[in-house]
Amino acid sequence: MPRNMDVLPLFEKSNITFDPIPRFIYEGNLGSELEAGNMSADDAVSMLDCMLAIRSFEETVAKMKNGRYKPVEGFKFIGASHLSIGQEATAVGAVSAIRPDDYITSTHRGHGHSIAKGFYWLLGRRSDEELEQFIADYADPDDYESLAECALQVHLNRTMGELLGKEEGYCHGRGGGMHIADFHAGHLGANAIVGGSYAIAAGAAMGAWMLDLDRVVLSFVGDGATNNGIAHEAYNWACQGQFEEGVPVIFLIENNQYGMTGQQAGEVTGIEDLAQRGAGYNDVNMRAEVVNGMDAMAMRDAVARAAEICRGGEGPVLLESKTYRYLGHSLSDDCTAYRSETEEQAWEDIDPVDHIKRAVVESAVLTDDEVVERCQRMSQCIEDASVWAVNATDPKPSAIYHGLFADSNSEGIGEEWATPTEELKEEPTYRRRDRQGRVLFRHAVAEALMEEMLRDRRVILYGEDVADYGGAFGATRGLLEIFGRRRVFNAPISEAAIVGTAAGASMVGMRPVAEIMYIDFILMTMDQTGNQLAKNRYMFGGKATLPAVIRTTIGGGRGYAGQHSQSLEAIVTQVPGLKVIAPATAYDVKGLLKSAIREDNPIIFIEHQHCYTEKGEVPEDDYTVPIGEAKVVREGADVTAIAYSYMLLRTLEAAEVLEDEGVSVEVVDPRTLVPLDEDTIADSVNRTGRALVVQQAPYTGCFGEHIAHRVMERCWDALKAPVRIVAAHDVPPPMAEPLENENMPSVEKIADNLRSLAQQ
Repeated sequence: MPRNMDVLPLFEKSNITFDPIPRFIYEGNLGSELEAGNMSADDAVSMLDCMLAIRSFEETVAKMKNGRYKPVEGFKFIGASHLSIGQEATAVGAVSAIRPDDYITSTHRGHGHSIAKGFYWLLGRRSDEELEQFIADYADPDDYESLAECALQVHLNRTMGELLGKEEGYCHGRGGGMHIADFHAGHLGANAIVGGSYAIAAGAAMGAWMLDLDRVVLSFVGDGATNNGIAHEAYNWACQGQFEEGVPVIFLIENNQYGMTGQQAGEVTGIEDLAQRGAGYNDVNMRAEVVNGMDAMAMRDAVARAAEICRGGEGPVLLESKTYRYLGHSLSDDCTAYRSETEEQAWEDIDPVDHIKRAVVESAVLTDDEVVERCQRMSQCIEDASVWAVNATDPKPSAIYHGLFADSNSEGIGEEWATPTEELKEEPTYRRRDRQGRVLFRHAVAEALMEEMLRDRRVILYGEDVADYGGAFGATRGLLEIFGRRRVFNAPISEAAIVGTAAGASMVGMRPVAEIMYIDFILMTMDQTGNQLAKNRYMFGGKATLPAVIRTTIGGGRGYAGQHSQSLEAIVTQVPGLKVIAPATAYDVKGLLKSAIREDNPIIFIEHQHCYTEKGEVPEDDYTVPIGEAKVVREGADVTAIAYSYMLLRTLEAAEVLEDEGVSVEVVDPRTLVPLDEDTIADSVNRTGRALVVQQAPYTGCFGEHIAHRVMERCWDALKAPVRIVAAHDVPPPMAEPLENENMPSVEKIADNLRSLAQQ
């Protein structure tokens, strides 16, 4: 399938021009919105109530943190306290403009976003049955005047409960205030990494578009986050020309003027308006606009227009809300070191909560007394939430692993998600087997992907050069021709965005397979891999499901040197929440890749560059290999060798050498590093009494050390000699052939160690 356009050498003299980016174009107010029928009186009251809830909630948190308010005797506040007092109009105006089933992503300063999203989800014409399900186990509706009132109190209770680390909190206390998520309301999670949710939002929007969900993703990001590399990657990702219908994401920069203490204008950037960044990503400036973030009506208008643009297939949209946080970055920051009282007073003079109070009175929606009554009512709701949260349940230490991994998968989906025949561009075909029924390892990879993409149309494949070229090692060749560019597409050289979008897409129902060409490049992704993909399920109390597979390669022996040859599997095995697979044979790579795609967990799938050209028997039948089960690939009696990936093949050669010398070597292939099948390994070592671990990474800190440690713990009484590790030297992979050969464990080195062990 050829690309849509040729890139020709055209050098005509011209200028690149940009359309202007509008600033503060909203001229209405609550009265004009009511008169035009864009809002009802009930809408106005809801906006007031939600802003009052956020203000009262955060003022209460500040009092608890500073010890001025104790919901119960002896209470002590712990945890983060990044408050958004002064920014309520941005949160409420924006969320009120999207649909209840749309998604949001949030920031570490995200209590307001979470309260607003749940508030408007509850207002979104929820049935009594939905409300009863929502409050079940958390409140008795007979204690309240209405089911809706009860549901709102439960929402505030669970929000405060999460902030205080309680089991009844939205994330069961695993995330706390900086990582709160509310999946039933479409809140995909707050994020304590500055800019961490940028790519997640782009991926969620991409997934919503591919699943035809007709949903928009509203991504709240802070002003400081716009200076992070992931911001560039996410903007560029969402604006890719190959996404012709437009990715439905609204990036909403909540510019409260300071990234901790660094001032955006005049200090850490060279521009006055961060919306100007939109000019760098597509021909319409990402339809960027600067909005008065202290006016909820202006925010509602801008986000409503942006959502309509996105639903029309013309996203993404970049909005900048000019707002202000009244308090410091956290409550330990009094702001005196970096901003003036004059500045603070100027912003407080246009307080957004005071503004909405005046507006509902001036528009005859409420009287002054009714506004006072609603303020008192909301303050009481927050006080009740605080007392409820303090008295809620502390998580049990015995449940510390709850939510780390999902125990579900996509087995048994039948024909529900099968790819329709009419959507295929070409007839799927299998590689021709040789007389022994063998195919290349790389062909087995392609077959696994083909079968799973046929089985489940939610499976997509992307990465650098995986489409027309078939990837750097040809492992995805032929898939574009079968499935087309919507499901097999090249990614920009944006490794962090590749992983982050996979996380976001998987959270809304897709099953992405994303490729990082060399594991060396995974270091470019480590926030998205280690802080997002790996942690989101656990941080969000086990509610997030992330069925994403990140394929990557390890290598050596090709002269690629220190940045294309490393074996960094120990880096990803160190991060809880990831499963890590490293197959060595064509049969296993196909079966394990199919199992990985069906898992509802994030998986790092490691393929060795040297294995791609190895042949093995691979049936054309649909089969899977269980994740977490090692395999005894060669039986023996004198010594156990534990080796994975390409080192398994060299270890088997070494075992043959030792067999000729009368030494019987048993070889165990873990296949899966996390979870590690310790039982199979221990059973073997307990029989032979000797163990050698072979792997290609540098010795210090390698995963082999973990295997050796577990062997010594579980086989101590049976061991006849200390466990040995054969590994690379503690140097980056060198390029020169003699040095590279010395660095990469050879058959001879493995055999020497086996021989020495057998003699002890």
